[in-house]
Amino acid sequence: MIQLGRGLDSVLGDIVFIIFVAFLMSVSLTIFSVRRYRELARETEARIIAKGEARDLARHDPLTGLPNRRLFDEKLDLCLGLATDTQQVAVLMLGLDGVKRIKDTHGHAARDKVLCEFAKRLAEILRKDGLLARIGGDEFGIVLPNISSLEDPANLARGIVASTADTFALETGAAELGVGIGIAIAPLDGVNLHELVRRADRALYRAQGDGRSRVRFFEPGMDMHVERRIQIERELRSAIAADIIELHYQPLVSLESNRIIGFEALARWENRTLGQIPPDVFIPMAEETGLINALGDQLFRRACFDANAWPKTFSLAFNISPSQLRDSTVGERILSILEQTGLSPRRVEVEITESAFVERTGVAKTVIDELRQAGIRIVLDDFGTGYATLSQLLWFRLDKIKIDRSFVSHLDDSADCRVIVRAILGLAEGFGLTATAEGIEDEGQLVYLVANGCTEGQGYLFSSAVPASGIPALLDREAGRAAVTEDGARSLHAPVDALSS
Repeated sequence: MIQLGRGLDSVLGDIVFIIFVAFLMSVSLTIFSVRRYRELARETEARIIAKGEARDLARHDPLTGLPNRRLFDEKLDLCLGLATDTQQVAVLMLGLDGVKRIKDTHGHAARDKVLCEFAKRLAEILRKDGLLARIGGDEFGIVLPNISSLEDPANLARGIVASTADTFALETGAAELGVGIGIAIAPLDGVNLHELVRRADRALYRAQGDGRSRVRFFEPGMDMHVERRIQIERELRSAIAADIIELHYQPLVSLESNRIIGFEALARWENRTLGQIPPDVFIPMAEETGLINALGDQLFRRACFDANAWPKTFSLAFNISPSQLRDSTVGERILSILEQTGLSPRRVEVEITESAFVERTGVAKTVIDELRQAGIRIVLDDFGTGYATLSQLLWFRLDKIKIDRSFVSHLDDSADCRVIVRAILGLAEGFGLTATAEGIEDEGQLVYLVANGCTEGQGYLFSSAVPASGIPALLDREAGRAAVTEDGARSLHAPVDALSS
């Protein structure tokens, strides 16, 4: 009996132990489940937060923190759905002028700092119910809903232009920016998101084309204007690829011997569809689109080949744009072309404008020094119309300055122009530079220039620009006229050419 009791107690103890272990396991499992549930809840919450942050980041510019193009489109689309004749929506597209120059001169960090400061200034003057976004690069956009009149976006635009007029502080100095603003209004200019933005962009393009820091509302004619520009750009790319842009040459004349001493190369482009496109249209376009180096090298190579057929004493004058002088390799390319074509550097004059001095002086000076060291003469074109100072004239090593035609054309009727021309001639003499007068069209201008010491000139009085094939006839006529004079020298009053007559 005693053994039986002990066996029962043992069995009961085992059962109690098993129950206790099961209880502990149940409690542990419950605790684990609760903890796991909480962990899963936290993970789910973290994923939700991460997704929200990712969605937020996908709608914001990482540099400025502003909404990006995606959020801009979403906001604009929402506002357009509510737009009426009495509740109009304005879209402002902003393009900054000078950001690339800051990056090239001061570096990427300086550019980013300026963009952030610009965004901060805009945010301070934009009313709360408007949306400011960075569309990309140096372009910003604003959605302005519920405007009561066109004065609302106009006043905002004027405020933005005024805020940009203040310089932007950099570690290496200060920088200036310009801002062009194009404005389109819904439903007046359209109710479709892409149509409205496109029209604001076209107004911006017109604003930037009109000058620094301009504001323009969209006008129906802008569509046609931009379509033509797009067509010209497309045709320009094809023309450069096919090497069909031509060169004409205008004589440079010695006013002392009254004989041709060289030619200036001038680009000419006639398109089968668009007709004659002037250089002041396609050259700036080539600069804006990054085609200028390819075009410049192409034309310079052809000019060198043409110049090899001229008398060896004749010079070739060729224009280099400020954008080309921003490229430190342009001097090397020019010298390489001269070597390939066999034209002596001493027969070449490179013409630059005063704006090249301002935009990136260090690179321009390096290129100019490289060219002068090779024997190329450096000519300052259109003197008196740009930004050069006397200190820059001293710092840059020049050989010649050209008196702009705007002064020469008014010698007969403007005392101020006569004073300016005399001053330029005196300055040239003081610096030991040759002076060339552009745009000489009549005898009175010629007599005045010669009397005041001008030694070189060009203009329609002597000849218009002619294709390379017309140069031999031009030289033959000059030689023929020289031969019939009593002393072998032409009269100053006899034009070199009368090809247009």
